[in-house]
Amino acid sequence: MRLSKMLGVRKFAVRTTAVTIGLLITAFLSIAIAIITFYGQQAGNFVMSIDPDSFTRGIILSSDDKFLAPSPRLLANPVIDVKDITYSWLKLSEIKATDGDYIDEDYRYVAYTFYVKNIGSETVDVGYHLKITDTYKNVDEAVRILIIEDDTDEYLYQKPDTVPYDYPKEMPKANYFIDDEIVTRGKIANLRPHMYKKYSVIMWLEGEDPDCVDSILGGMIRIQMKFDIVGAEE
Repeated sequence: MRLSKMLGVRKFAVRTTAVTIGLLITAFLSIAIAIITFYGQQAGNFVMSIDPDSFTRGIILSSDDKFLAPSPRLLANPVIDVKDITYSWLKLSEIKATDGDYIDEDYRYVAYTFYVKNIGSETVDVGYHLKITDTYKNVDEAVRILIIEDDTDEYLYQKPDTVPYDYPKEMPKANYFIDDEIVTRGKIANLRPHMYKKYSVIMWLEGEDPDCVDSILGGMIRIQMKFDIVGAEE
């Protein structure tokens, strides 16, 4: 039974889920890595490393489009006491206009905007994949992940529903995760020197999802989004 029925509230009622959300965006050396995490209150942030040789090829991350402080690691503020919401409640215009963390005063979810830039001397293809590295209490069944590229192209992802469900018309159709671990794969083709891409990543618990049930209370999920130069040796 869905949480809204268990608690006797209307379909889009906000419900506390005791899931803690955090976002860590990080790049190590030349390969830009974005780490996006829903994690339990007692869990720490990720620390990863890659081949130093890739650093010399010049792929970097920044939380601002001026790249005033390019860094191999970008940390977002954790979000605690998460409540399930729905797509139409997201403040997408404000999220896209806010570099780094976007803090919604009304609802709790992860929203982080960052930039991937090539400061090297060669044109490269940069691939990425979004991977679930850990989950507890089947939180992944109700999670939504929205990736917005360059403020225009939206890609929404979810696990297939365990039961058929007709979502509201205003909710965009989601792509299914590739499998139980890989959410999606993509590529930035021909990223030339001095060019960059902008990404806004939003993650939330979707209250319209039939799998957003009371059994996920206290759950967690850990997701890694990794960017790397296609063909680079790790």
